[in-house]
Amino acid sequence: MIDTTLSTNGNYAIEAHNINIYYGSFRAVKEVTLKFVPRQITALIGPSGCGKSTVLRAFNRMNDLVPTSRLEGEILYQGKNIYDHDVDPVEVRRRIGMVFQKPNPFPKSIYENIAWGARINGFKGNMDELVEQSLRQAALWDEVKDKL
Repeated sequence: MIDTTLSTNGNYAIEAHNINIYYGSFRAVKEVTLKFVPRQITALIGPSGCGKSTVLRAFNRMNDLVPTSRLEGEILYQGKNIYDHDVDPVEVRRRIGMVFQKPNPFPKSIYENIAWGARINGFKGNMDELVEQSLRQAALWDEVKDKL
């Protein structure tokens, strides 16, 4: 029998408390409260347009990039409200990544798209080796090695 109860000791990876997300005066998300247990798979399921992606973008402050967007409520990451004024949104995005359903590369070469994250984080090693290793791990090296 599988034990479906999870003991978290009150420690959650991410907690959202009573969040409302607006685009201008339109409330796209209403009174959402969620708690994500560390190292567990969680699915957000719902019909198209119900706010799943909007909530996910709030977890790494991607909605901040939409001029009319605002959030009410709080989202805690490791116990800290990521929307506090002293929290750097770029640092939040470094810690809480997002993988999009549709690939969203920068308008650069394959090589530059892969190297970008390492560069902005001060990687000092051999970039060619890192790019090749990354592509091999993704089982893409043979397909793209001549298109870098």
